[in-house]
Amino acid sequence: MKKYLFDRLREISNKIRNTDHILLYLDYDGTLVPICKNPSLAKLSPETKELLTDLSQNPCISMNIISGRSLNEIKKLIGIENILYAGNHGFEISYKQHHWVHPEAERIKPILKNVVKELKAQLNTIDGVLIEDKGLTLSIHYRNVAGKSAKDIEKIIQDIVNPYRETLRITSGKKVYEVRPKIDWDKGKAIIKMQQMLNLKEEILKIYIGDDKTDEDAFKILRENDISIVVGYKKYSKAHYFCKNSKEVILFLRHLKSLY
Repeated sequence: MKKYLFDRLREISNKIRNTDHILLYLDYDGTLVPICKNPSLAKLSPETKELLTDLSQNPCISMNIISGRSLNEIKKLIGIENILYAGNHGFEISYKQHHWVHPEAERIKPILKNVVKELKAQLNTIDGVLIEDKGLTLSIHYRNVAGKSAKDIEKIIQDIVNPYRETLRITSGKKVYEVRPKIDWDKGKAIIKMQQMLNLKEEILKIYIGDDKTDEDAFKILRENDISIVVGYKKYSKAHYFCKNSKEVILFLRHLKSLY
């Protein structure tokens, strides 16, 4: 049985108090902000922005944001300097003056651009479909679609992507299909790269909070002593703890701040 975060706050707090430094990884959509019908509506509240700023300035915490959004977009949405950002599920990472892009993902960009054009031509006629071109990946949101089933939309995407199946793959999330480079890379591998960019020791305590299937790759590689939290109870999740929603994520981050 997965453990409810706030039932285990004492044991989690003890872990945190007994470490010198924390590596904090935070997803954005569905974690720091609720999922919205249109991704452009998912904005941080001023209070949350202030809380994240305070945590980022704590010398005992290294704060990282890892998101499926493009790097530029997630940096604008958070708007805090001197923290590490990973966009496109970790295909691109930025910390201060350092910028890294997965070389294979960079190579595939022109192919993805062709797919974007073809998808727009076929899907733009369907009311409610939102196509998000993120440079290194592509998202097709269908939360606001009425009349067309998800399977119909998936078939159109598969037909277009199929000729490029050696270099691209399709994944699915919460009312969204994603087209990504077919590369052995995920959020788990990305957080290792992020830690290396920060030049922090492997044994440092990690806290990772996320809500999506893509976050499972990160949960899987964390040690037993680390703190992994999935947002929303998910039976399949490898996270050690769960919380109910993004409001509880913010409550936990406030608690984290109070421990230092």
